[in-house]
Amino acid sequence: MNSGNVIIIEGIIGTGKTTFAKILSDELKCEWLQEPDEKNGNPYLSKFYEDPKRWAFTMQLHLLNTRYRMHKFAQWNTLQSNKNVIIDRSYFGDTAFARLQLKNGTMTQDEFDSYSMCYHNMTSNVLLPQFCVHLIAKPNVCANRIQKRMEIQTGRKCENAIDLQYLIDLEKEEDNMINVLEKQGVTVLRIDWNNDKSKEEIRIYAKEVIQKIKDHSKPDIFLDLHRRTM
Repeated sequence: MNSGNVIIIEGIIGTGKTTFAKILSDELKCEWLQEPDEKNGNPYLSKFYEDPKRWAFTMQLHLLNTRYRMHKFAQWNTLQSNKNVIIDRSYFGDTAFARLQLKNGTMTQDEFDSYSMCYHNMTSNVLLPQFCVHLIAKPNVCANRIQKRMEIQTGRKCENAIDLQYLIDLEKEEDNMINVLEKQGVTVLRIDWNNDKSKEEIRIYAKEVIQKIKDHSKPDIFLDLHRRTM
């Protein structure tokens, strides 16, 4: 039985996931599912930045459902063909944001419990991705990139509310999430992404990732399908 790979791209806000995911999909000649943003799939983003306590739970539940649908689409397509699918920020990555909302007090314990119940109900029929590409950049580097892209992209103006401490805390939550995935059998490819790179340089990194994916010894696909998250 042949199967493609679900490849998730993770990194804190401002790392450069979307640019890398797009170039990686071009090199792999496969479908790329972009992270929902204010213009495409996340109508709550600007509201959340204006009033986090009012909109955190609503937005995270909306994003969880959106990312669940993305993952199921990717999962189905890779199982039915030998094609790969790339997801820019995953269903699993959404939990890092939810945990942070709880710790920041923008989501109550009851709201987080409801979120967790939905997550675990969904997870009962979600398979782990084969690969996670973790782009690693320091929070202060990402803060500078966010500022730069706000000046260029008008749809990013709401990100002005993101402060450095939020990125520092998000980094901890995301590292924890990725470590859990790795313990459960996901192959994690970590890449230092602190230095700005041209498109040609990114393309070189993408080709290196593709080679690592090709060289990876895939486990027995029959048994592999039984992996589940906690």
